[in-house]
Amino acid sequence: MADAGARPPVWIVGAGAIGQYLAARLAAVADVTLVSRGDRTAALQERGITISGRESRHVRVRVVAAEDRAAPPLEAPVLIATKVTQLGDALASVRLLPGATLGLCQNGLGVGALAAELAPDAVLVRVGCWFGVSQVGPAEVSLAGLFQLELGADDPRAADGLCDLLGASGLPLSRAPSLAACEWRKSLWNVAVSGACALLDVRNGAVLDDPDLRALAQALVAEAVAVAAAEGVTLEADGSGTAAATVFASTEKTRGNYNAMVFDLRRSVPTEMPWLNGAVARLARAHGLSAPTNEAVSRLVAAAERRPVESLPGSAPHAAAPGFS
Repeated sequence: MADAGARPPVWIVGAGAIGQYLAARLAAVADVTLVSRGDRTAALQERGITISGRESRHVRVRVVAAEDRAAPPLEAPVLIATKVTQLGDALASVRLLPGATLGLCQNGLGVGALAAELAPDAVLVRVGCWFGVSQVGPAEVSLAGLFQLELGADDPRAADGLCDLLGASGLPLSRAPSLAACEWRKSLWNVAVSGACALLDVRNGAVLDDPDLRALAQALVAEAVAVAAAEGVTLEADGSGTAAATVFASTEKTRGNYNAMVFDLRRSVPTEMPWLNGAVARLARAHGLSAPTNEAVSRLVAAAERRPVESLPGSAPHAAAPGFS
């Protein structure tokens, strides 16, 4: 019989900004195992996790190396806190039992479908992380702002356990009616903000303060709302503007942050663009619709990815890698 006083287990794969922040918050209420890769593993084992900025805390959690391919117990939900470009490697770094609950924290459209291919026996829950965290060092992240976590699953009961666990940690939560709805709602922020800010190498707040960028974001959102509707996901009542308002409210929380795509372009590494504006444009074509603004932003970012890193703005080494993306 399980100990009635035992803390519930949770595993987090990915020790970047999002993974470390979630591990630190959940450590208060759960038995956390953080799966890390490379040199960061030793740093986290030695120093623990430090949260600075809007919150101040230091915690220690169990840290295991991805290279060891450890096996989470079936009762432990597994949060995958890497980029979608690393999803395959993240899932390969743990030995999942059939029926394991996977919380997918990636940005992008089609993540759930990709995870279903890679882990067909898992129970999938989409986790939209609406907050801004930046990597300060191997074992320290800084919180710039916290909006909410949103969870969605095709069987709502599948998300109940994660909701209870995350809620117990004090994180603000909301529920989306389905996995696809959660995926679209969180992706909308990235569609509106990430590409434009990355191309100009500016902070998130530029979308709020510059009238041209704000108008661009509204156009990107309007196209995405129409494509989502064709996919069977309602993001707002016709013409209400609530989707853009939600995006702008979230951006206000992290106006001082650079988003993840900014740093991807600075380092000349692949971005999540194929799963964001690129996915909106691709799905629009599949439904006989047009999304020219999303298509343009997607192509511009793709071109920027191919430029030599030294020719890009802000290409000097930067210590902080963002988690709000």
